[in-house]
Amino acid sequence: MTDLLDQSIALCIGFWFLEKETIHSLCNISFCQADFEAAVRNRLKETDAEAEVSFAEYSQTHLLEDTFRELFYHWAQFSDDKDKLRRLTDRLVYPNLSRVRRPELAVPTWLERLACELLGDKTGTFYDGAAGVGNMALRIAQDRRKKGLPLHVVTKEIDPLLFHLSVLRSKMHGFAFQQTNEDCLNTRDISSKADMSVMFPSLRGGEQVFVSDSVVCGGDWSYAYHQLSALNKTGIGVCRIPNGALFNAKNQAFRKYLLDLNVIDAIIALPQNSVPFWPAAPATSLVVFRKGRKQGDTVWMMELPTPGLWKQKNENRSMFHHSGSDILPMIRTSGRQVDRFELDAFNLSPQRYLPTTRLSDMDINTVQNAGDSRSRSAIRMKEVAQIYRGINVANLVRSAEGAGVLRLSDVQNGKICMDNIAHFDLSGRENADRYQIRVGDILISCKGKAIKLCIISEDVPLYLSHDFLGIRADGTKVDPWYLYYVLQSPVGQKMLQQIQMGSSIPMIRAADLEQLRLHYIPLVQQSQYASELRGANVLIDEQLEVLNASRRRVCEQFYQKVGLEDVL
Repeated sequence: MTDLLDQSIALCIGFWFLEKETIHSLCNISFCQADFEAAVRNRLKETDAEAEVSFAEYSQTHLLEDTFRELFYHWAQFSDDKDKLRRLTDRLVYPNLSRVRRPELAVPTWLERLACELLGDKTGTFYDGAAGVGNMALRIAQDRRKKGLPLHVVTKEIDPLLFHLSVLRSKMHGFAFQQTNEDCLNTRDISSKADMSVMFPSLRGGEQVFVSDSVVCGGDWSYAYHQLSALNKTGIGVCRIPNGALFNAKNQAFRKYLLDLNVIDAIIALPQNSVPFWPAAPATSLVVFRKGRKQGDTVWMMELPTPGLWKQKNENRSMFHHSGSDILPMIRTSGRQVDRFELDAFNLSPQRYLPTTRLSDMDINTVQNAGDSRSRSAIRMKEVAQIYRGINVANLVRSAEGAGVLRLSDVQNGKICMDNIAHFDLSGRENADRYQIRVGDILISCKGKAIKLCIISEDVPLYLSHDFLGIRADGTKVDPWYLYYVLQSPVGQKMLQQIQMGSSIPMIRAADLEQLRLHYIPLVQQSQYASELRGANVLIDEQLEVLNASRRRVCEQFYQKVGLEDVL
């Protein structure tokens, strides 16, 4: 599939550069792919040496002889219309090629538009150190050309094929960008500072950078820090980062460093489909840098609607996808300008500073501040509970006489399944008691995208495996069932998702779970409300069991009537 896409793209690009007479002559003779490549390269040698090199590198890698002729005649029918060839090339590149080659780098059109809006009408030098196929650079250049504003574009891209494709596309759109095939993170010194920058780098991040003896920039921030270094004294930058970078413990010192520099102008939480072709992608946000900010300037905290809102309300979906609609003014209606000194380096997630009502729970045009007359407060998990890790069973020996260890597969639908509990010999393990599960403990899976949660309601002779983190509530401060229901709620699940780290296998660290801020009410109310909900759940479960038993009886009667009771 990828080879056919690359071949189609190479053909469309080649047709765009060739003259009509050359294309017609190729159609009338017996030719092969080498003849086509030679014709394009000979043409480019006369007109554009840089494009000639990029076409040679891109086309020779993926043109296949067995499908060449069929595709040649298919795309040749559009060769008389240069504009259509350019549009076809753009469409083949995104979303088609982006979907199959580098899905983690794909950026939807609405997000490119938002980034463009964040730069305003600023002119000068634009820089993208993770340019990919050049979509963002082209969008900015087209916007400035439409407005008659001067612009110089500088890009870097580490992937050779994406780089050469970016070069060819910029030529087709009539731009002369300054483009290099290199890793921007290895270019520490930027000779010419940029006036503005947008970067959508790989969410896997890069190597950590030692900013000073006491400040380390973690891999999640490496591209953003590079971008910040590339901006001039009044430059504006927009960079996508994983949400974990905004609150994980390892980057707290670096976030404080950014706050002290007063360079963060806005943070925008993005919906899950901002990485459209990578279902396992972590949640992401845009960080907007602005150098030269004044001491009293505030920081915008904003959140885009969740994908569910777009699917349910067509008018809001069109608001994002229609080219005539500006996104930034809309999301500012639900955002908040926060005083810089109110920001806490511990957690820079926009949701931490926004009203509790979610944008997805309301109509965008009638955003209202949520809340009621009841007093509300927040408290950190470590203030009301102890977090303990499970035991690593990788080097333990299985033993039928050993201790039962709870693994990830043993928890289903919030309940422990005792049927297939594995037993291990823990006799040689020191302090094994610290892994023992007690009544009232809340267990939360710490590996994988899906978060499993359960509470121990009765004594079970089990130990916790390293697939889980245990939460042991201090009964004098918090009711364990209240804490369990808070974590089980949509708000609690979202908070847990926000502290997940990693892309292929998301993880929850004990240190981050300890810092989780919880909705807190008086202990008496906690116990009362949790008891009411627990009682209702027990009643509902009993009713469901009765209904399921009725279903089984009706099904068994049907099987007997049609003669299926003995067929197995």
